[in-house]
Amino acid sequence: ALSSVFAAEPVKVSSFGFDPDDSTRFLKAAFESDAPVVVVDKMPSPGVTTPLKGFSNKRVIFQDGVEVVAIKGAFIGQGASLMHFVNCSNVTMSGKATLRMRKADYVKPPYVKSEHRHALNFYGCSNITLEGLTVAGSGGDGIYLGQGSGPCRNIVLREVVCDDNHRQAVSVISVDGLL
Repeated sequence: ALSSVFAAEPVKVSSFGFDPDDSTRFLKAAFESDAPVVVVDKMPSPGVTTPLKGFSNKRVIFQDGVEVVAIKGAFIGQGASLMHFVNCSNVTMSGKATLRMRKADYVKPPYVKSEHRHALNFYGCSNITLEGLTVAGSGGDGIYLGQGSGPCRNIVLREVVCDDNHRQAVSVISVDGLL
């Protein structure tokens, strides 16, 4: 069974399409696909998106220079996150890429004050590895590790840069095993 997982071909986000104004549906399609490996390939401009729901059992490889950017005006909710993972497991996201929100927008109307517009939100997740990414400009924390159906477990943050986030780089609230 494992050999078939490793033999499966990666899927590229661009194989679902690209829209310079809103690539949400293409990112979601790739992340929700059966492919165990998703490649977020470099396009002529950033992949802009509305909030994305987390997933399990995926290795996401961001090609060098990829930017995934929050769509202007789409993160009105006080807890709106670029990527929100709840009780997910076995996720690796790696590459020299930037995941960017619009911090300057979130401190003025029509946004209601909040420090919870995190870029990457993990609640009760396990076996998560983030490697080489830059997480920037969130309206809350760059990365939030908190309680879901239990604490987060076995989290690895390697060579991750959290830059210019509104609250903190990383909030460690509930974790068993963090490197």
